Amino acid sequence: MTVRVLVVDDHPAFRKALTSALRLVDDIEVAGEAGGGVAACEGAAELRPDVVLMDLSMPDLDGIGAMKKIHESSPDMPVVILTAHADPGVEREAREAGASGFLAKGTGLHDLVIVLHEAADNEDDPAQE
Repeated sequence: MTVRVLVVDDHPAFRKALTSALRLVDDIEVAGEAGGGVAACEGAAELRPDVVLMDLSMPDLDGIGAMKKIHESSPDMPVVILTAHADPGVEREAREAGASGFLAKGTGLHDLVIVLHEAADNEDDPAQE
């Protein structure tokens, strides 16, 4: 199954590197990119990706706020957090807000792809609802 991903990060160089790496993976399609939380909400509504891959720290609307807004209009859209702030308290807050996955920015591509597939698979699994 190909997973369509919206990549959200306010650092253009990191976002471009991440999307370039994801485009090398056969069963991942980059549906779009966004540079902040507000653009993430707009992109999620317009592009309807299988998974939103989002940073937490962004200047206009942080990842938690954006995820909550996305879930208001699309409650079943999985959001995976990819952040430099990988500590248990931040992860707990993200999961309580509805994150389907939580990864540190140093996570390897293979593990990232696994989490993206798991998030997309859980969205399609009625037992998870």
